[in-house]
Amino acid sequence: MSVFRGLGPRLLLSHLLAIGTATGTFIVTFRLLAPEVFGRRIQGSGSPGGPPGSARWGQEVIATFESSVDTALLISIVAGAIAAAIVAWIVTRLLARPVEAIRSTTHSLAEGNYAERVTEPSIEELAELARDVNALASALESTEMSRAQLISDVTHELRTPLTSIDGYVEGAADGVFTSEEMLGAVTEETRRMRKLIDDLSLLSRAQEGSLTLERRDTDITQLAEETVERLRPQFEAADIGLAVSGAPVIVSIDPARIGQVLTNLIGNALGHARPNGTVTMHIEAEAGGATVSIIDDGEGIPPEELSHVFDRFYRGTTTGRAGTGIGLAIARSIVDAHNGEITAESGGPGTGATFAVHLP
Repeated sequence: MSVFRGLGPRLLLSHLLAIGTATGTFIVTFRLLAPEVFGRRIQGSGSPGGPPGSARWGQEVIATFESSVDTALLISIVAGAIAAAIVAWIVTRLLARPVEAIRSTTHSLAEGNYAERVTEPSIEELAELARDVNALASALESTEMSRAQLISDVTHELRTPLTSIDGYVEGAADGVFTSEEMLGAVTEETRRMRKLIDDLSLLSRAQEGSLTLERRDTDITQLAEETVERLRPQFEAADIGLAVSGAPVIVSIDPARIGQVLTNLIGNALGHARPNGTVTMHIEAEAGGATVSIIDDGEGIPPEELSHVFDRFYRGTTTGRAGTGIGLAIARSIVDAHNGEITAESGGPGTGATFAVHLP
């Protein structure tokens, strides 16, 4: 029955079971022993002195009866206590077994065995605890995998410019490149590495919650227009339209950080826009805040990739401009630091994509 799935009802039931066992054992033992002991005492003491019904006869019968009851009671109490202890031990072991399994799993997690999981027991409270432990194990396993993947990704991202630098230096030494060509290429690659390191540092601070925000009341529409004008030459060079629309909306934000978010999102839209396409930014006021939407009519995002677009170093399978793959991750971290939300929507490949930033 569902009423006995909880730990409290089961403990109550176990106590009642132990008490009932002790009481039942006591009654059965007493009823079996008392007549037997009394009969033996009467036979062992011979006929009571005095004629039946006399005072002496009655006193001896009562004394024998009391002695028999005392003996039967003592044995019954001991038997009942032993039976209750056995039942309590069995019930305790049944209740303690899932607790021991959870304890063993937590020890394994502490030792780094993040694949360990707990089988959910039938007791509701312990089942909830087991689910929490399993959720913790999944989070730790995911974190460990992300850490290993991050090391691999950073190694790969740094290896590429270092390989290019090494190639240009060797080429200059062999006379393939002039000193000016070599220095120009090395400077470009070192800038790329510096930007990657700066982005990783910003992402790390944001995800650790140590990113400093200098909030102030800001017209998000004006900030969006300034960002668009700063990036417009890149769109014109790629022959892609860029527009912004929306009425003034005042929100409390760090304009420099949110400006970086908008820059990353517009840059992402530029990298995936179709030739002669259009990227639109729209600002809309909502209860207690604003929503900034960046809409493009480009490559779109496959449904299976939507949940990964904000992951570090994730570039997806669509063809677009190469990048470090952490711009969207930085955008999400900054928006999270503002207690906001960033989402991505797309109808699939070839349908474009919409990135929306909700700021309180």
